[in-house]
Amino acid sequence: MKKTKKMLSFVLSMLLIVTMFPTMAFAKEEAKTWKFGELSLKAGDVLGKDTEIKNDAENREIRILSEKTNLDEKKDDKERIKTEKEAVIAAAASWNLKDLTEKAKKAPADYLLKKADSWNGSWIVTKIAETETKDAIEIQIRTYEYVAVTEIQGIPKEIPGITALTGKAVPENADQKQITWEITDAGMTGAVLDGTNLKVTNAGTVKLLATIKDGKKTGVDFTQEFTVIVKAADYTKVTEALALIPEDMGRYTEESAAAVQKAKDAVKENLPSAEQETVNGYAAAIQTAVNALTLLGADYTEVDAVLAKVPGDLSIYTEESVEALNAVIASIDRTKTVEEQQAVDAYAEALENAIAALVRKPVPADYQGVEELLGKIPKDLSIYTEKSVKALNAAKEAIVWDLDDSRQEEVDQSAENLKAALDGLTLKPADYSAVDAALAKVSNDLSIYTEESIQPLQTAINSVESGKTILDQAEVDGWAAAIENALAGLQVRKADYSKVEEAIKKIPADLSLYTDASVKALEDAKNSVVTERPVTEQESVDGYAKKIEAAIAGLTYKDADYSKVDAAVKKIPNDLKKYTDESVKAVNDAKAAIVRGKNITEQKTVDGYAAALEKAIAGLKQKPMTAQNLPKITKGVNQSGMQGKELSFTADFEAKDLKKVLIDQKEIGAKNYVTAGKENTQVTLKAEYTKSLAEGKHTISIVSSKGQADTVFYLKKATKSPDTGDRTQVMLWVILLGVSAAAVVGAVVYRKREK
Repeated sequence: MKKTKKMLSFVLSMLLIVTMFPTMAFAKEEAKTWKFGELSLKAGDVLGKDTEIKNDAENREIRILSEKTNLDEKKDDKERIKTEKEAVIAAAASWNLKDLTEKAKKAPADYLLKKADSWNGSWIVTKIAETETKDAIEIQIRTYEYVAVTEIQGIPKEIPGITALTGKAVPENADQKQITWEITDAGMTGAVLDGTNLKVTNAGTVKLLATIKDGKKTGVDFTQEFTVIVKAADYTKVTEALALIPEDMGRYTEESAAAVQKAKDAVKENLPSAEQETVNGYAAAIQTAVNALTLLGADYTEVDAVLAKVPGDLSIYTEESVEALNAVIASIDRTKTVEEQQAVDAYAEALENAIAALVRKPVPADYQGVEELLGKIPKDLSIYTEKSVKALNAAKEAIVWDLDDSRQEEVDQSAENLKAALDGLTLKPADYSAVDAALAKVSNDLSIYTEESIQPLQTAINSVESGKTILDQAEVDGWAAAIENALAGLQVRKADYSKVEEAIKKIPADLSLYTDASVKALEDAKNSVVTERPVTEQESVDGYAKKIEAAIAGLTYKDADYSKVDAAVKKIPNDLKKYTDESVKAVNDAKAAIVRGKNITEQKTVDGYAAALEKAIAGLKQKPMTAQNLPKITKGVNQSGMQGKELSFTADFEAKDLKKVLIDQKEIGAKNYVTAGKENTQVTLKAEYTKSLAEGKHTISIVSSKGQADTVFYLKKATKSPDTGDRTQVMLWVILLGVSAAAVVGAVVYRKREK
């Protein structure tokens, strides 16, 4: 018992030692610190903000620069490593990362830094371990989770005018918070950015895009769109002031009306609500200008026109009628306004009446001018137009004779009318009907004629002058004759076959690449060209060119020859299972790469398909024979048969791979068996052959190119008694056997109960 207790105590002690050993070793490992110049590192330390790592021939150290240190000016300042878990490395470009290469292993002073994941934050030392080289260490690092921006808040949906954009990033602890702004659509607002100030000139809608660089993660910015409405100022007072402007501004002085228009034109539409004071100023200015409107003076034009009719010499009129006229003139008031226009118009009417009431003193009128003009009338008026002669006769008939000087004006007017009629006598125009008939024969399109034949016609047409009178009829008839002669001499140009020639030049030099039908269509189009057609048939000539162009466009390449490809495909073995997966894949890939339907210009590519497939087939490699892929007998294994009866065996390989059949390790002739099947091979031993075999156990080996399949079979001696089909005795024996078995089981059970 004591011995047992001692053993148990010993075991427990050893177990305690073994259990504590790893903990002691681990604690020692945790306490281990690595020194790099002035820098000490151990597992769990964080390479914090502005950390700079040097790993070159002169600076084999890891050092940390303080947050306020300028990297360019104070590269030698050093501090001990920080341990803040949320710090971010700012001097990422200073890292010098090296893989653990053979060269590095041999450099005892190199420090090897292995990057565990993609950079997105501080790198934390998770493991420090010695390598095979004495002074080399490996620092494995991991990254902390980057805090991405999810939203920007604090931007108003509606602003009155100029507004500072003071948005803030959410969440508050996001790594990046600096927002830059961009106007994506200023609309009608005239919006611009001045730093973070949004300046606008009009009301409307502004679309903004806020961007925080690296907001989602390093290299991926965060963006958010905002729509800000610039609220419009209230123009109600302006509308009310505009409604006060009179519709008829023509009743006011130009200066006062201009002041109203100036105030109206000064109104700027759609100002933002921040400009409400300016908008109210528009209304006040309009109101002031309307109040200052000054009515125009009345229109004295008609009065002045009637005054101009007052005769210069009133001495020829009676004193009473002259005094009445002067009284009306004296009553005219020149200070009336436009609103008193009716009174002014009454002045004009009174003047008209007073002038009409002037009574002349009787004196004979002077007809000398009339008589002189009558003497100038031509004797032959037949050469003048009917209208002008009629006007002259009317002027003669309108003369009233024996008037006194009070009606001298009428006499003088008769003289003026007669003179106008004489001056208006118009010679009849020459007859241009022959010229017009000749010009009507000139085609609108003279481009169909030769330049030489067009030139005389153009000269004849240009010589025609309009406005000739009946006195120039011979010259006019000469122009018509010249045009007719030039028309008779016009010669039609030949059609332009340049498009046909250009089309023929486009026909490919080698037509053997194209189908016979498309080549024949091209030849037919080319042969259909009829030369020397006139320009009037230019459309038909151009049709030749179009027909040739269409036939060229319709040229169809012959199909590429795929016979080599088809021949190569037929060479692919039906059963690829016996070849390595790699070589079979090469064959399948080469076959899958075949693209059907290519034309003769791509024959090289098609032949390449065949070559690639041939190469892949030639590269097929058979799998090495194993127990799993060796042929085997699937039907007829260990079967029993009778001498003189057929026996069939089936092997799991194709019939074409059959080489020979062995019975008891000896090859037998093909006359002793027959074969059948395709994917599996059936070998049937003929009855004559089994009759020759001895009674008992035999082996059969079916040999193929894939290997040999073996099994055994048993032959019994053939019986001569016929089978009558009577099963009575057999059934009797079965019943007796069952009864005997039941008796045995009963005896066994009885014995057990007796015991």
